[in-house]
Amino acid sequence: MNEKHKTFISYHHANDEYYKTEFKRLFSDLHDVIIPWDVEIGDIDPNLKTDTIRRKIRDEYLRDSTVTVVLIGTQSWQRKHIDWEIASSIRDTQSNSRSGLLGIFLPTY
Repeated sequence: MNEKHKTFISYHHANDEYYKTEFKRLFSDLHDVIIPWDVEIGDIDPNLKTDTIRRKIRDEYLRDSTVTVVLIGTQSWQRKHIDWEIASSIRDTQSNSRSGLLGIFLPTY
């Protein structure tokens, strides 16, 4: 069996939680082909400075992921955290290498 990819899931928490849960159920629980990873509400203090939040996302959540899956719904384009997660995923730095990026349009899009 091939090695599973640690997959970071980027999505709009308020609108697309259902699709994130279904994605994890299908590709992790049912087919066992990924190791899912995402930031849950409350994981990062929203009162932190923007640069600190970006660094935490990059260094603590995206550090060892091999691919980022962006679940694209109706308001994903308005979410600064999704922008930061995409930017961090494709950025190649000394401490974090670039990862793959896959966008999936949701039925709500």
